[in-house]
Amino acid sequence: MNKETPTVKEKAIYQAVVDLFMEGADLSGLTVSEITAKAGIGKGTAYGYFSDKEDMIARSICYNVDQYCHWIYQGITEQKTLYEKIDFLLGKMEKEISKADCLMRLANTMSMDSVIGKRIRQQEVENNSKNPPLELLEAVFEAEHFTPPLSEEMLQFLARNALSRIFCYGMMLSNNSVRAQRMTAVQKTAAVQKMAAAQEAEMQAMHRLVCMGICSDADAVRQWLSSERG
Repeated sequence: MNKETPTVKEKAIYQAVVDLFMEGADLSGLTVSEITAKAGIGKGTAYGYFSDKEDMIARSICYNVDQYCHWIYQGITEQKTLYEKIDFLLGKMEKEISKADCLMRLANTMSMDSVIGKRIRQQEVENNSKNPPLELLEAVFEAEHFTPPLSEEMLQFLARNALSRIFCYGMMLSNNSVRAQRMTAVQKTAAVQKMAAAQEAEMQAMHRLVCMGICSDADAVRQWLSSERG
């Protein structure tokens, strides 16, 4: 994660793409003119750093998702147990729902069978890099010091399984946030407030279930490794 430091103009493009995306723009429909206007730089200048529109968008997604994952990982390293690490990650998502939702949708674009998705995967191959969310979770599981050490395939299995749980939770979190915002637009009757409290309790339960599920997967692998050793 966080492999190269972009120039000021590159960062401006990266931020412009994310801003346009958060404003509701369709990534596939964006134009170079829209991106450079948002970034406040000329098209000619932008082409000195990027080959085309897809390059701008692909690199922007990789950079912004990588930066968010790097920021999360710094906090994760201060946690002791696997449960505490996943709990910390979900807590950060809950505190910055709009940002987490945006970056989750961007991360999802990385795996899509689209022009942008293919360009991102091509860059990963060329740069010998990994999908940032998966790289983060692989680092989390590597720090668990399995004995014997996990194979690359088993490490990827745990990371992808954890990412799937976290992504599903993030979608539920986003939907719950949208419902909460709608409630503020109507009179908060006792019934509405009771429903909101029930939804909050349900999300807290899901939070714990995600943490326990990921820990359970890791424990199952530990047991399997132990049986293989014996």
